[in-house]
Amino acid sequence: MRFKLLFTGLVASSLTFAGAEVEPPNSVSVLNLSNEQVELWVNGEYRELNAGTALLYPCLQGEKVELQLDLKLDYVRCGEKREIRE
Repeated sequence: MRFKLLFTGLVASSLTFAGAEVEPPNSVSVLNLSNEQVELWVNGEYRELNAGTALLYPCLQGEKVELQLDLKLDYVRCGEKREIRE
């Protein structure tokens, strides 16, 4: 009896969420996996990331976010992540 109830609940919940829309990404993730604090520019804004921390930068679907670390310039699509390992 419990199994039937559990199975019915699982089927009902999957049918409920089957038509749900997936939300589009709304940020770019920058992860600092290095052992040092890093300085970077995100869309022209100066940021500092401590070792082992992350930055979520808001963006619109389809937008590219400009990241500059030292002299390296990179463009990241909204929803993607970049890891800093220096």
